[in-house]
Formats: sequence, structure tokens, C-alpha cells
Amino acid sequence: MVELNESVDTEIEGGDVYELIRKRLSQQGNALADKVGQLNQQRQDRFSGTEFKVLGGSRVRTENNCVPRDIVCVGDTFLLGYNVFIGLRTETQVNDVFSIYRFDETNEGLELESVPLGDTYLGDTKFVKDFQDLYKYYKESRLTQLRRGIKGKLLALFQTGSSLDDQRIFRWGVAPDGATSYIDARGERDNTIPPSHEFEWTFTTREDHVRGKHAHINILDTVFVETIGGDLTVKVENNTEDGKGIYSELVDDEHQSLQDAQIAYAKVGKLILMKIRPYQEKDWRYLVYNTLTQTVDRIDQIGHSCVELPEDHGIIFPGGYYLQNGEKKIFDADVDDMYFLRKVRSPNGEDVLYVFYHREDGRFALLSYNMIRKELENPIFCHGYGLLDDGRLVMFRSTSDEPTRVHNLQFWQTPYVTDEFAAKAPKDDSFMGRIGNAELVRAISDTYSICRMIDSQ
Repeated sequence: MVELNESVDTEIEGGDVYELIRKRLSQQGNALADKVGQLNQQRQDRFSGTEFKVLGGSRVRTENNCVPRDIVCVGDTFLLGYNVFIGLRTETQVNDVFSIYRFDETNEGLELESVPLGDTYLGDTKFVKDFQDLYKYYKESRLTQLRRGIKGKLLALFQTGSSLDDQRIFRWGVAPDGATSYIDARGERDNTIPPSHEFEWTFTTREDHVRGKHAHINILDTVFVETIGGDLTVKVENNTEDGKGIYSELVDDEHQSLQDAQIAYAKVGKLILMKIRPYQEKDWRYLVYNTLTQTVDRIDQIGHSCVELPEDHGIIFPGGYYLQNGEKKIFDADVDDMYFLRKVRSPNGEDVLYVFYHREDGRFALLSYNMIRKELENPIFCHGYGLLDDGRLVMFRSTSDEPTRVHNLQFWQTPYVTDEFAAKAPKDDSFMGRIGNAELVRAISDTYSICRMIDSQ
């Protein structure tokens, strides 16, 4: 012990105390990361964690030129939907718009096996008549989406007019064993979607105004905002004598007054989200204030759609994510007008899939968030996807909106198996099994957060 103290004293005398402390902290952080990595590997071995990986791909051929629109899985099959361009023939048939396939395991990998429609729920005579009536009375009908609705019903959404809200929705009941039966063409009530934002915006009023030489608006006694004097300014001190803040950007009208701007906010964990439209400006601006780091970021993608990450990790939106500790990632992709559609949790509690959707284009953005690493997989953009019970994912990977007869499919393995599929796994009565995978994921995630904090400045 004496020799150790002498060694430390020597290091202090010969160098910077801060660097010495940081070096030792870094060493402890690396040791902690190694141990938690070993624990996580044991957890994965015990609970059979699955990562995203490509299984392969295939092509499907249609009789007519068409544009792939969507996919939905029903039992062990997946239903593909298209918008068809028939040409001279005037009557549209069910098999022009739909096809059904299932996977066939071969020695060479996954192959597609076509399922005759007449033997399925698409061969129901009542459905065939309703479908033919749709194209008979609404010549411009086109498929917009295939999805699951209330109580697991299968829905096929068709646009019948110039507006996306001009709809006819076919619906089928789906039993737990996958048996599917046609109900009718009045599925509007089953077509529910979650709100675009998981929180409510609160608009500021005159009661929030703080008068003075440099007046501002008080938000939760934490952050102070104004759009006067030519710029939008965010302050962290309730000080009207000084116009300086921690963030500012120009506004179009420098002569506006305090009450001219529209300002709303929402508190999400340690984050305060702000929605601001300065006087006579068309577009809203979206800012994120982090109470831990006291920093402000402008992230306009929040305006399209925004939901909370699990365990108070932060927020996610079509173009990326922002964590409570200030970490963020924004992807260079076209996400305008995409809204939140659904989220899927893996049974092991480690991964959450967030699905965002563009109604007009039929594009999906699949964002898979890992609770342990606190990061997103690379986003997947596609024109339709479906998840089978065993976690295999099928998607259209269209490179063009031009009608064609050959359509590319890609297959992925994901951790997003259904709860019923996961329940078939053997019971685990080990020490880790008694703790539970979800609790282990939470603990490992928190420990990795400590490691990241040590690595950061």
C-alpha cells in the first residue's frame, strides 16, 4: 500500500491531476464494460437473442404491369398487394391486385411457394362480388394499405376518389390459429391509428409572459423563449435585463412583439420540446432543450411525428432519435409527412421496432431501437413489409415507382417474434431465468450508460 501511494504521489507530481484521474476512471470504465459485456453474452446465450440480419431475397412475377404497394402476414403466409395497370382489359380481378405466398425451406435456402387464391379467404364469393363492385363503380380505385386493425382484423384499404380519405375498407376476421374469414367492406371503424405524437402540446398564454427590457416567455420556470428583436432566443435564466441566451437563430420579421409568435411545449423526461412559429412565418420550428446538458437542438422532423423511447431513454422520430443524455442521430433521408404507425416489442425486452408511414407514397421507415446499446439499427425504407410469427420479415424493395411485372422481395431475420411463438420456448428455471430477461436488459442498459458517460467529456 505504501508503494502504491508513493507511485500515485509520483504521478501527481509529474503530471496533470485531471489527466491522472481521467486515466484511472477510464481504466475502471473499460473493466466495467468488459464485465457487463460478459454478462450480456451470457444473457444472450440463455435467452437466445436474435439480431437483424438478411436471410436472402427472391422475385415474384405478376401477369400485368403493376406497382407493389404493401404486404401483411396472416398465419404462415403473407399477402402481397399491388396497384395494377391492365391496359385494354376493363375488368380487374382479385388476382390482379393480390397474391399469397408462403416460405418453402429448401437445401438452397428460402424459396417462395405460391398459394392459389381460390383456396383462401380471397376466394370467398361475397368478397369477390364486393371487390368487383368496387372496381365497377369506382374506376380509379387503387390499393393504399394492408394492415391489421382492431382485434387483429385484416384490413385492405382502397382509395376511391381524389382524396386519401375517400376510402373503401375490406375486412376479415383472423382467429388465433390463423383461420381467416371475410366480414364485409365496411371496415372504417377498425382502421384506427395512434396519434402522431405521444404527448400533448401546451400552448403558452399571456400569463407566461415576463416583461422587461428583454421580455421573454417562461416555460415551466426552466427555459425562457422569445422571437423579438430579429431573432429567436432561448435562455436558461429568468433575466430580462440581458438579451443573450444559449441559443438563437434569425426570424423573418424583426419588428414582431412578444405575443405575435405561437409557442407550445411538451415535457418528456428531462427534455423540453418546443414548437414555435414566429410572426407571419409559414413553417413551425421545433427545438429540443435538454435540462441535463443545458443545450438546444433544432430538430424539425419532430413536427411530423414523435414518440417516446422506453424506460425514459428519450424520443424517436421518422428521421432519427434524441436521448436524455444528449446523444442524437439524424439520418439523411426523406421523411417529410411520415407519421407514426405502430411499435413492436421483442419478447426478450431488448428491442423495439418503430414503424413510420407515408400515406400517399406507401413508404415505410422501420427503425429498430436496441435498449442495451441505446442506439438504432440502420433504418430500413421499403414499400410494404410483413412480420411472420417467428420474426422473419418480408419486404418490397422497389427501386422505382414504374409499373413492372417482376418485383423484388427481401427476407430478414429479426428479434420480433410474437409472444405466442416465444411462449413455446422451454421454461428457464436458472438464476438468470428467475431474474427475468427484461430486468437483465434494464440493468445492462443502465450499466452501459455509465460506461458511455465515462468515455464522454
